[in-house]
Amino acid sequence: ASVVKFENGDIQLAWFGGVSGVQAREAVEGAEALAAGVEDLAFKSYFIANTAAGLEKSDEFPAAIADMTFTYGSSGSTSGCIMPSHFIMENTGKSPLDFFTKKPGFSGAHDATALAVQDGTFQVGVLSYTTFDKMVEDGQIDPEKVKVIWETPTFADYNFTAHPALNKTFGEGFVTKLKEALLECDDAAVLKALDRSEMVEVTNETFQSIADVMKKVKFD
Repeated sequence: ASVVKFENGDIQLAWFGGVSGVQAREAVEGAEALAAGVEDLAFKSYFIANTAAGLEKSDEFPAAIADMTFTYGSSGSTSGCIMPSHFIMENTGKSPLDFFTKKPGFSGAHDATALAVQDGTFQVGVLSYTTFDKMVEDGQIDPEKVKVIWETPTFADYNFTAHPALNKTFGEGFVTKLKEALLECDDAAVLKALDRSEMVEVTNETFQSIADVMKKVKFD
């Protein structure tokens, strides 16, 4: 919905995930990725398993999950589907549909994935590391029932993207000024609201690897 609103011009500055940011910038010529949290340049996903599955954490990709029930989050999620699928393909040489003996599920959200693995609906799943860590911290996830079995390599994810209409509305060069303001922001309340320690500069090129992966990952 945010991508459609951005394309229509109803939204002119958005905090997008990696995938939705690529979709928005491809839909609107001249749209620019401006800034991200320093944490967003080193994002990662957790592959998690119900402890009854008998899997242990390893630095090696868990090939044994091929014969287990598995769920993603949303099909358009950067850390809950697209990048994990890329790493499955990179480590196995197979698409997710060919790798898993049973068709993967889609829980619809990161927290739903964690809960579905915890209650045994699925043996294994993948989600954003920040969501899982927070759910463990808040007591929503019991480490005795669910464990992290593999952490993906890092990738760029969330970002502020600006619509080129901003320059037409507020004058040429406005987007550049906006970028400078975002990068210079050191207000503790603002950074806390974003759950980021500081903002750093990004460009459209920062997310080119995600754009490339999106062309390869197919589920039909």
